[in-house]
Amino acid sequence: MNLDNFAPLDQVLSDRYFKRLGKLVGRAIGDFGMVRDGDSILVALSGGKDSLAVVDFLIEKQRRSPVKFSLKAFHVAMNKGIAEGLEKFARSRGIGFEVDYDALAGVDFSRRKNRCFLCSWNRRKAIFLAAKRNMCKVVAFGHNMDDIAQTALMNMCFQSSISAMSPKQFLFGGEITIIRPLAYLRDYELSALADKFCYPIAKRCEYENDNKRQMVKDFIAVLERDNPKINVAKNIFLSLNNINYEYLPKKIEG
Repeated sequence: MNLDNFAPLDQVLSDRYFKRLGKLVGRAIGDFGMVRDGDSILVALSGGKDSLAVVDFLIEKQRRSPVKFSLKAFHVAMNKGIAEGLEKFARSRGIGFEVDYDALAGVDFSRRKNRCFLCSWNRRKAIFLAAKRNMCKVVAFGHNMDDIAQTALMNMCFQSSISAMSPKQFLFGGEITIIRPLAYLRDYELSALADKFCYPIAKRCEYENDNKRQMVKDFIAVLERDNPKINVAKNIFLSLNNINYEYLPKKIEG
């Protein structure tokens, strides 16, 4: 994990590539009404490239937009060194940072069938509790277009459900709103951004290549490799708002 050499904020915000991606982030925020005046936003800072990018993109919008909102970062830690690196990053961006060392303590990740669920469930519980504790009604996640497309296929293949991640989603009766500002960005675009600015990316999960999401990710990658002129992940994403109900099966009642 690179703790010292990530680019300073002003360098990031003035970069042409960052600005180009920032326009897509701004479009997603506007299309889905993600941010309102007076919002307090808690950024779920996992330590991956996407959540780090969310911080910088939201700071850029915070500086340029007439809509006023506040930011704070929160991290669920498995490693003290990673947490310290993320805290240094957050401080360099001028935003508050909070870390939870207890949420994943004692969780048995050796169980093959449900370790991803256990990790996700405990992380989300800690994030939502932190949002409530900090009076943040909006939680920003770093899911990108690839994540949304993968989730759509996973739910169809493994859950018999046509559903995905919504760029804006209300939870707990509207008590908390989830936003995903990177919904219009591809994973490779964010990888290029992270490489360019040396984001302090945390060590990747040791189980990340042993799960259903990786299977679906590989499948989409093969489709795009064999069809280089077709943006498969984007087409899956767009299809979620282009449903032709006349061509879907309907059970006859009675």
